[in-house]
Amino acid sequence: MPRKAFVTDLQEAIRDFRHDRILNLSFGSEDGSITFRYVLTDATVAEATVQALVPDVGDYPTSHTYMVYTISEDVPHSVNAALEAAGGFDGLRVTAMLTQIANLLDQATASSRQNTVDVDADFMEVDGSDSEVGLDEDDSDADFDGGWSPESTSYQPSDIKSNTDNYAARQPAAARETNRRIRVDLRQAKQAGFRVGHLWGLTDNAKGCIVMLSCRVYKLGISEEAMQAWHLQPNQYFVLSIRYPNGYRNLDQLVEFETSPAKPIETKVALCSRYKLSKDEAISVFAPLKAKEQQKYQSIVPHEKATSLEKGLYPLFIARPLDELMNDRVVALIKYRMTMGLSWARAEDFYTDHQGMESNQSDSINDKYWKEPLAPNVASLPRLPTADHLQKSIQKDLSFPLAAMQFALRHLVRCTEFCLVCHCRVETDFEALKPYVCSKPLCLYQYMALGFGPSIEHEIMSQPCVVDLLISFCYTSAFYRRLKNLPDGMNLCVPLPKLAPSQQDAAERLNGPLPIPGTAEKHSGADEPICEDTMNVHNESKGRARFDQEHLELMLQPQEKRLFPGNWITFTVGHYVTYHCRVNEVLHPTVRLGSPIICAFPDATEKESRASHGLSVRTASSSLSNPQSAPTPTTRTSAMFTENPKYPEVEYVVYDQNFDDLNRLERQNSVCMLLETLPSVTEMKDYLQSETGKAQSLHTWSDRISPAALGVLRWIIASNRSCIVQVDRAEGGSHLPEERVSGMPEWMQFRFAQGAPDKEQRFIQSVQKVTGGSKYPTLFAWHGSPLYNWHSIVREGLHFQDTAHGRSYGHGVYHATNVLTSLGYSGPAYPGRDPYLTVKSWPHSKLKITQAVALNEIVNAPKQFISSDPHLVVAQLDWIQTRYLFVKAHGTGSKISDDRPSETYEQDPAYTPKDSWDRGIAIPIAAVRKSRRPLSKTLQNGKKIKVSHDPSLESAAVLSDATDIEDLEVLGSDKDIDFVEDVELKGGCRLDYSKTNFIPGLLDHNTLPLLQPPTYATPFGLKALQRELKATLKAQEAHPAHELGWYINPEHVSNVYRWIVELHSFEKDLPLAQDMKSKNLRSIVMEIRFGKDYPMSPPFIRIVRPRFVSFMNGGGGHVTAGGALCMELLTNSGWSAVSNIESVLLQVRLAISSTEPRPARLESGPVREYAIGEAIEAYVRACHAHGWEVPKDFRSSHSA
Repeated sequence: MPRKAFVTDLQEAIRDFRHDRILNLSFGSEDGSITFRYVLTDATVAEATVQALVPDVGDYPTSHTYMVYTISEDVPHSVNAALEAAGGFDGLRVTAMLTQIANLLDQATASSRQNTVDVDADFMEVDGSDSEVGLDEDDSDADFDGGWSPESTSYQPSDIKSNTDNYAARQPAAARETNRRIRVDLRQAKQAGFRVGHLWGLTDNAKGCIVMLSCRVYKLGISEEAMQAWHLQPNQYFVLSIRYPNGYRNLDQLVEFETSPAKPIETKVALCSRYKLSKDEAISVFAPLKAKEQQKYQSIVPHEKATSLEKGLYPLFIARPLDELMNDRVVALIKYRMTMGLSWARAEDFYTDHQGMESNQSDSINDKYWKEPLAPNVASLPRLPTADHLQKSIQKDLSFPLAAMQFALRHLVRCTEFCLVCHCRVETDFEALKPYVCSKPLCLYQYMALGFGPSIEHEIMSQPCVVDLLISFCYTSAFYRRLKNLPDGMNLCVPLPKLAPSQQDAAERLNGPLPIPGTAEKHSGADEPICEDTMNVHNESKGRARFDQEHLELMLQPQEKRLFPGNWITFTVGHYVTYHCRVNEVLHPTVRLGSPIICAFPDATEKESRASHGLSVRTASSSLSNPQSAPTPTTRTSAMFTENPKYPEVEYVVYDQNFDDLNRLERQNSVCMLLETLPSVTEMKDYLQSETGKAQSLHTWSDRISPAALGVLRWIIASNRSCIVQVDRAEGGSHLPEERVSGMPEWMQFRFAQGAPDKEQRFIQSVQKVTGGSKYPTLFAWHGSPLYNWHSIVREGLHFQDTAHGRSYGHGVYHATNVLTSLGYSGPAYPGRDPYLTVKSWPHSKLKITQAVALNEIVNAPKQFISSDPHLVVAQLDWIQTRYLFVKAHGTGSKISDDRPSETYEQDPAYTPKDSWDRGIAIPIAAVRKSRRPLSKTLQNGKKIKVSHDPSLESAAVLSDATDIEDLEVLGSDKDIDFVEDVELKGGCRLDYSKTNFIPGLLDHNTLPLLQPPTYATPFGLKALQRELKATLKAQEAHPAHELGWYINPEHVSNVYRWIVELHSFEKDLPLAQDMKSKNLRSIVMEIRFGKDYPMSPPFIRIVRPRFVSFMNGGGGHVTAGGALCMELLTNSGWSAVSNIESVLLQVRLAISSTEPRPARLESGPVREYAIGEAIEAYVRACHAHGWEVPKDFRSSHSA
C-alpha cells in the first residue's frame, strides 16, 4: 500500500541516511511529511528546519511529488531560493529525495563564499559606465542576501534558468513554448481584472507549482445583506488556487487528457487577507490537516474584519462544495463548451443529464441545450463575476486559470441558485439569501452527513439568541402541525412518538379533528397543513425492565431483546416523568445508562392536574449523574425482579424507527419530542466554553444529546435561508445600540434580511424607478403572523401563496402602520380562531417567545398598492424588504434599553409606523443601505463630515497589498516573447516615440524642493546601493522606456543615497494619464532616499510634483495627503532586505496606476509641489493608521 511504502522508506532513511549537515530526521506533524534540521555556516542562524510534504501519499512511490520548504526565520536568502527553485522531486523515494536536497543546499550555501563584492568607503559618482562598480573576490556578501539566487551563474541545475542574455536561445523549443503560454495565460487573467500569484516556481516545468488568481470581495457585486449572511468582508480576497503536480498544463492539454485517471490539476478556493496564500497556508489548504489543527482552523471567527495586519485564511461558507465542483467538473465543462459551443449553464445541464459521458456529436444534442435558461438575477451583477473568457471570438491561447476563476465566481455569487451537493439548479418558488440543497433526500443527507452546512457550534457561540429563536419557531410550528418541510432523508432514528393530549387538543383547535389511524384525511381550506393521507402502523422495539434509579441501571427481563452500547432509549417512570438515556454498557441482563434527560412537570400542581394526560415537559435543571460506584448487578437481581417500589417496572422504547417511515403527523410529533430533549442554548454554549467541550463540537456531548436531536438542530440552523442578527442581548441591554429601533421597549429586536442576494439591488432599482427624486422614497410598515408561521417565513420569505387570514382587500402581502393591527394577527388567537388558544413555545427557550412581528421597508407608492386603506396590501414582492424582526420575549430576565439612535431615517409623516401607544417609532439610519444614506452625518457635537457615495469604498480600507517580486517577474519578464526593436538610444533610455511622449533629460533638478543630501554612509549600505544603482541603470538601458515606465538620469546621481525618478508612459485610459495630458505633464517626479540602515530598512519614497487628490477627497493611487507612498512594502512591516529597487519601482508604479478602490487623480488648478515636511508626517500617520512599523532610523535619516 502507498502509505505503508512511504512509512517504511522514511523509517529506513531515519535509520540509515547520513549527511554531515542533516540532523534529527523524523516524521513531520502532517500526514506524509518529513522534517529535519540543516546545519548552516557563516549565517545569522545556526540551522534551518526543513520540511518535505507529499500532498497525496496515495501516489507514493511512483507518481508523487514533494513540497519542500523551510519553517525557520532569518535563514539566508540562498536557502529559500534554492528550495523554491527546485522541482517537486517527482517519483523519488525518500532517501533519493533527501540526497538531492542535501546536495542542493550544500551548493547553495557554499556559493556564498564565492560571490563577493568590493566595499568602497567613499561616495560614488556614477556616469552610467559599468567600470565604476568593481567586484572583489576577497569580500563576502553573504550577510546581505546569501550571495546565491536562482539567477546565480555559480549554480545552475537543469530546472533553474541562468541570467545570461542568450538563455531563451538555449532553451528547448517545448520549454520556451510552455513558458510563453504561462505568461500569456496569466497576463490574460491580469487584464481581466484579477490579481495573479504563484508558489514553488512556475516556468521551466516546475513540479508542484501553484497558480493563484484573486479579487477583492467588494468587486463581486454581492449585497451587504448577502455578505453578512455569508460571513464575508469587503476587503478580503477570494482566492482560487490551482496546483499542478507534474508541471503547468495549459487549457488545450487539460481538455485533451480530461478523461485521464491521473488528475493533472487540483483546485482549492479560500478567503485570504492577501492576494495570495503563503506557503504554510497553501500547505494547510492542499494537505489534509489533523483533527486538532482542523478544529483550530475552523475556530477562526468568520465575521471578524480582516486587515492588512491579519495575515491568514478565513473560512469560506461554501469552500467544500465549490472545491468538489471545481475538481470534478470544471475541465469537463470547458471541454463541452469548446467542442459543442454550449454556455456554462447548458454545459452543466448536459453534464448532469449524461453523467459526464463523452460526446462530440453536436448533431445529436437535444435542442434544449441550445436555449439559454433565464437568469434574471445576473443583470445586476458587475462584469467581473459575469464575464466569459471562453466566448472570445478567437479561440486561441485560452487561459485555463482565467476560465476556472470565472466559473468559480459564477457559483459563488449565484450560490443560492444551485444545490450545494449535486450542483443542479434549485427549482423553488421562493428566493433565499443563503444557499441550501435541492429537494432530493440524498442531497439533504449528504449535506448534513458530510458537514457541508454551517457550524452550529459557531452559531451557538456567536448568536445564541438567534439559535433560540430558530428552535422556538420550529417547535411551535411542529407542535401545531404547521411544518411544511421536514428533516427527511437524514437517516434519523427516533422512538415512535405519542401525541400528548394537550398537543392534540391544541392542534385540533387550530386545524380541526386529527385523522383516525387507517382513515383518509381530507382538507378543503387553503390554510390547512399538509398531512399524510393515512396513519401508519409501526412495529416499535420496546421491552420491559426494572429500573434502579440510584445506580442508573436497567435489569432486562430474560426474554427481552438485547440492547447495545450507544443505543438511545426512553421510558416513563410513574405517571409524569419520562427518561431519555444513552446505553453506556451492557452486562446482560444489566444495562448501565448514561446521565438521563428527565422530562418532568416543573411543579406539583401541574403534575396533579395533568398527570392523567401522560404529557412530559423536560426541565433544563433536571439531570442525574452516573454513580461513583455501583454494586455488582447480581447482588440486586432477585430484588429487582420482585415487586419492589425501589425498582419500579418500566416499559422502554428504543430509538430505532426511521424518521422517514413515519407519517407527517408522527414526524412533527417526533420533532417536538427531540427538541424537548435538547439542552437549552445557554447550556450548549456553556458546554462549548468548558474544558470538556472546548475546541470540540456538540458531537462529543454524546451522553446528553442524541444523534437524532443533534440532527434536527443542525437541520433547523442549516435550513434557515434568511440572515438574522441579534440587536439586543438576552440578558438585557443592546448588542448594537445604533441599529435598534426606538419606541418598542418591551420587544427584543433582530436585524432581518431575506430574498436572493440581488434582492436589495432590485429593491433599490424599484425605488428609483417608481419614486424618482421623492423626498420620502420609502415607507416602513408592520407585518404580523402567528408564531407557528415564522418557521416557514424565515425559510421562504414573505409571499402570498397561502391564505392564512383571508384576503378581504385583495391578493398581496398585508401591512399596517399601527403595530396593534399587526399584533392582532401575530398571536394564535387572531380573528377567526379559538380565543382560548394559547401559544406553546419551546420549553427550554430562554427567550420564551409568544409573538413575532416584522418591520418592512416598502416602496412609497400607495396609489399603486392593491389596497392602501385600512391595510397596505403590496403585490410586488420586489417592493418589499424585511428590515427588522421583533419578538415578545418573556424570559430575558431584564428590561431592554430603548435609547434613541443618534441618527434616524426621515419618514413620510403620512405613513409613519406607530407603537402600541399610537406614537411614531424612530428608525435608525443603519436600517437602510449606506448608499442610500444622506451625504452628511450629523455628529453629537453638531459638526458634519463628508462620507463616500460608494458603500464598498467606505468599508474597504485603502490597504497596501504589494505584489511579490516573483509574481511581477513571471508577468513582466518574458525573454520568450520578442520585443519590437523599433527603438533608439538616448540618455541611457530606449525610446519608441510612437508609444510614449516622455523625453528624458528635460527635468530641471534645480527646481525641485528636496531634502538635504545625507551625510551618513556605511560600507555595508554603500556597497548594496552601488550594486542596486548599477543593476537599475542596466535594466533601464535594456528595456524600452514605454514598457519600463520609469527613468533615472544618471548624470544627476551625485549621491547614491538619494535618487530622482520620473514615472511616465501610463495607460492612456487611466484618469491619471488624462489629467497629466491636460496639464501638459510628461512625468511624475519622485524622490527616493535611503536611510543609514539600508538595506535592513526600506527607502523613503515621496512624490515631489505634481500634487495628487487626497483619498479623503476622492483620490487614490496609494498617495498620502503629504505625497508619501502608502505601501506596506515601504515600512519595516513589509520590507525585505533582499528586495531590489527595480522591483520596488515596478510595484510603486503599479500602486499609483491602481484603480482599487479609486483611481489616482491630480489636483485641479496649477501644478504644485509637495512640501518636504508634510510628506514625512503623512508617512508616519499612514503607518500608525495601518499598524505598520516605522523604520527606527526614519526620523534621523529623513529630517526636514
